[in-house]
Amino acid sequence: MADAEQLATLTRILDDYCEEVGMEGSHPAREHVARRLIALFSGGIDSPDDIKMALDSISKDFQTDLRVM
Repeated sequence: MADAEQLATLTRILDDYCEEVGMEGSHPAREHVARRLIALFSGGIDSPDDIKMALDSISKDFQTDLRVM
């Protein structure tokens, strides 16, 4: 489980990442990214840079879909 500081960091990572890839506010893919971010963190990846790299690798799978949503 994440403490308050970790949750704030994860939220910032999610917000920053979604902004970078063009996912506005309640974009449907944002929830997918959030779930993946939590899974990465729960799996032991806690560095913001490492999380971003992992998200970049999975985002290739849905970036094409973002253009049609």
